[in-house]
Amino acid sequence: MMMRKQHRTRSATAAVELAVCLPMLLIVLAGIWEVGRMVQVQNVVWAAAREGGRQAAAGLTSNATVVQFMADYLNANGLTGVTTSMITLKNVTSSARANPTAANQLDQFQVNITVPYSTIQWSTIAQITPTTTLTASTTWYSLLDTPCTINTTIPTN
Repeated sequence: MMMRKQHRTRSATAAVELAVCLPMLLIVLAGIWEVGRMVQVQNVVWAAAREGGRQAAAGLTSNATVVQFMADYLNANGLTGVTTSMITLKNVTSSARANPTAANQLDQFQVNITVPYSTIQWSTIAQITPTTTLTASTTWYSLLDTPCTINTTIPTN
């Protein structure tokens, strides 16, 4: 007489493995999500600082207008908690010429943007990095042209 082996089904094993591994997997995925958000926001903050520095270097708008432009840029790109108080624009060369329209050629402007991490986080999971703020700083030189006069008379010699 042949004896048949009885195979036990192991269907519950997969459920137990899923119950053990799923929480760890979800925590890792949430961490990747938050780090990705942080990198994305840092790129937006850098771009806003660059664009604000470029506007200041052109010397066509006032200090307040440039700062408001950067705040609007950040808000338009998904950082809705950013205000003008988080942005500074200063003339490093001469504080007397803080306004870009009054700058001399090659005056150095420095733009600083500081965004608290709490205003940009997506999940309520505890932060996995020690970062509390995202900052960007750029330095631009005033590109104002030196005024010159042109003699329009034709020489008769």
